[in-house]
Amino acid sequence: MVATPLALLSEAEIAEAVALVTDKGLVGERTTFRRVAVDEGNLGERRLEVWLYHADTKQIDELIVSLTTGQVVTVRTVDGMRPQIGFGEVPQAMKLVREDARVVEAAAKRGIDDTAKLQVDPWPTGNMGLGHEEGRRVARCILFYREDPNDNGYARPVDGLMAWVDLDDMEVYRVEDLDIWPLAAEKSNFSAGAVAERQDVKPLEITQPEGPSFTVTDGNHIHWQHWDVRALLDHTEGLVLHSIGWTDDGTRRPIMRRASLAEMVVPYGEVRETQAFKNALDVGEIGLGRCVNSLALGCDCLGDITYLDAAWCFDDGKPVVVEQAICIHEEDFGIAWKHTDSHTETAEVRRSRRLVISSIFTVGNYDYGLFWYLYVDGTIQMEIKLTGIVTTQSHRHGDDLRYAAHVAPEVAAPIHQHLFCARFDMEVDGPDNTAYRVDVVPDPPGPDNPHDNAFRSVATRLDSELAAIDVVDASKARTWRVMNQAATNRLGQPTGFKLLPADTATLFPSDRSRIAGRAGFATKNMWITPTSADERFPAGNHVTQSTPDGQGLPSWTRADRSLVDTDITVWHSFGLTHSSRPEDYPVMPVEYARCTWVPFGFFDRNPALDLPAPDHCH
Repeated sequence: MVATPLALLSEAEIAEAVALVTDKGLVGERTTFRRVAVDEGNLGERRLEVWLYHADTKQIDELIVSLTTGQVVTVRTVDGMRPQIGFGEVPQAMKLVREDARVVEAAAKRGIDDTAKLQVDPWPTGNMGLGHEEGRRVARCILFYREDPNDNGYARPVDGLMAWVDLDDMEVYRVEDLDIWPLAAEKSNFSAGAVAERQDVKPLEITQPEGPSFTVTDGNHIHWQHWDVRALLDHTEGLVLHSIGWTDDGTRRPIMRRASLAEMVVPYGEVRETQAFKNALDVGEIGLGRCVNSLALGCDCLGDITYLDAAWCFDDGKPVVVEQAICIHEEDFGIAWKHTDSHTETAEVRRSRRLVISSIFTVGNYDYGLFWYLYVDGTIQMEIKLTGIVTTQSHRHGDDLRYAAHVAPEVAAPIHQHLFCARFDMEVDGPDNTAYRVDVVPDPPGPDNPHDNAFRSVATRLDSELAAIDVVDASKARTWRVMNQAATNRLGQPTGFKLLPADTATLFPSDRSRIAGRAGFATKNMWITPTSADERFPAGNHVTQSTPDGQGLPSWTRADRSLVDTDITVWHSFGLTHSSRPEDYPVMPVEYARCTWVPFGFFDRNPALDLPAPDHCH
């Protein structure tokens, strides 16, 4: 049976799509699968996107296949681009590096006689303009030492040593031994039993004796309070929300067609050669969907939980099923609203709660929790919880620490950023929306401002793409609104939603840097474009070793298309700059990056007025 158009991708569907394109003669001996995902652009039938990489011709084919009709709908061939590193290629590259005679010799100079104990991390090599990488598909490998397989893999960097692997020819074609640092003495393990545990932690139980307030139908259609939404796991973007709506007096009102983490960039500020190349675009170069955790393996969610399984396609076309990849649960969130009447000495208070839809992704040393929150007052929030292990480099007395922080004996962590680009395909009360930048400005002195205290909100309509490109400005309390001029509330105002950004820096590497050309989306906090099915990834479809020519958002917005009363997509870049501290090591406490959409005239009054009064208060 063919699934509905927005159902989660299944193991059987992946197998069916692989068989379909193979039977059509589109898969050669050196062809691998680099993306299989639900095609959300045609809701009349069940379609999948299938991206193939042909190593013999170094071409990528982007296919749309219909499982409803059993046909290949479209084929688009892309030249001059490189696909994501294949997960099947990673262990091969690791083995080659460990066995390479140059690596064995360099390890021996550092006192390492058994290269089987080397942890080899293949990184996207970025694009640093190196001639020897031209025409190749490359992983650049850095090394660490694990005396025991269960040791902390990043506690003992083997610094100064790098190996380049040509992934098409599968050979180590270059090894550089730049310098020798001492191997850190501490293993810095943090697993259970490695650290003495606190003894004063009492049980904290979360119970819902009548079960949760949400339901899940049709596999992934979530209904909670006034909300309904679909959750999908995309090969590239990871957890995606689709068709977010609020039902008001029996009428369903759309808010967003689709919301996702469309790209991210992690630029490093350290000038040491073993660090400076690191400018990872983890969404496009790695694919978050392939990195999703099985939440059955930990204590990632608490409460009365519903899990959704997911599937993704391995390089060789075999489906990979991840049990409990998406977690759905409710959380108490304190006070929703309250007022104590000082005249009557009575109080009215309502408790808030939020629906949590989350997944966790491990990309090398870092772990990213992607949490979507829907609140009882109509708020939508995207939060990323960053944890895992900071990238480490060796440190010796006298080393330059301008670009890194000393976090442990003989170990430092370079300064870096995590900049995320969220893509919000808006449809506030319908497809025709208009965006505004809103600044709070003080009025100048004068007759209309006799006490010099006047300040007000000034909304500027963003008529075209170039006018919409902008940065967060806390000095102006800057926000953005997306409004529907054709829909009004009871006061006659257009309905809308307001984006509340967190204070966040843009990309710190200079405009002349190669990463600024590859990840142009991170040079600004705000971009708005007319919605296009062909414009989904802000740094382009294929970002591995991409050239610094401004593909993606910088290229699309040069057309300066109209944004007035049309279908628009908001791209918001936000994140954090990580200047590490000893407390971040050996494993990092969670740091948070978030952005929030709140209703602005979407409702006639406080939509949380209908929350039930507590039946017991002490």
